[in-house]
Amino acid sequence: MKEYLSIQRSTGTLFREIPGAYIWDKLDGSSCRSEWTRKAGWFKHGRRHGLLDDSNPQLAEVPALFESLLAEPLTRLAHNQRWQHLIVFYEFWGGKSIAGLHTPGDTKYLTVFDAAANKQGFLGPRAFRETFEGVVETPRFLGIENWTRGFVECVRLSQVEGITFEGVVAKAGIKHDIVRAKAKTQAWVDEVIRVHGEMAGRKLVES
Repeated sequence: MKEYLSIQRSTGTLFREIPGAYIWDKLDGSSCRSEWTRKAGWFKHGRRHGLLDDSNPQLAEVPALFESLLAEPLTRLAHNQRWQHLIVFYEFWGGKSIAGLHTPGDTKYLTVFDAAANKQGFLGPRAFRETFEGVVETPRFLGIENWTRGFVECVRLSQVEGITFEGVVAKAGIKHDIVRAKAKTQAWVDEVIRVHGEMAGRKLVES
């Protein structure tokens, strides 16, 4: 199943400007994915790397939650779009989730943040909005901005309206030429280090 590559943070020499980037709020949870075909239905569920199995008990409820929240509307969407194949990427999260840790008893949600259809690459950001918004839960869209160091600094200082806590994701382009970037708030960075400790926290922050 197609994997969702980690998005590099926009810091130091890794930074690149993205004119006219679509900006979304970044939810703090665990990245998961599910695959559908017209013949088999939703037949495969995975975490960021590998399939969902018993190795991460915190994700054990994802398949059942997917069936409850997303399977039916996404199947209907796939048929309406006349797709033969679809992989959706979504965040498994709760109000108390922090950097991959999920609190038992905390209400969990699945929020779709990307999709690849008919093995033709990822939908571009505009197409994703037009196709998925209003059908299933998607991250809060924060507008189209020029992705500059100044904008990233505003994210770090939590000065961009609409950020829940972690930060934002930026996307531009279409299919196999999509450019992505992310930026985190300093408040989120500090909390991750507090919860996970200096060494483990820094590793998570840089992932």
